[in-house]
Amino acid sequence: MGNKVHFQVGDWVKGETWDQQRIYGYTVKIEDPEDIMKVYVTDSVNNKLVGRMIRVLSKSFEKVPDSAPEEAPLAQLIDLALLTKDEKWFDQLTVQLEAAKKQYS
Repeated sequence: MGNKVHFQVGDWVKGETWDQQRIYGYTVKIEDPEDIMKVYVTDSVNNKLVGRMIRVLSKSFEKVPDSAPEEAPLAQLIDLALLTKDEKWFDQLTVQLEAAKKQYS
């Protein structure tokens, strides 16, 4: 494919697993080779996948257009940033959470 999408950790994505189950989540890790990524599933037609991290082929996924995520997923991402000790990501997510709180209040 000539139009290969380059994903980054933290990108919100949607697509299908190898067994054609639609999922929505965010990228946790880009693996080597780059055509495989680990995604934390926040929504799926298969409720057993929600809350799990799964490996998927990046060619089966697309980035979700930038929009303000709701507070609950942001809080989960903040927890993940704390667990991984990623201070820069934590700071970015905290700013996004404050903006979301202002927008919805």
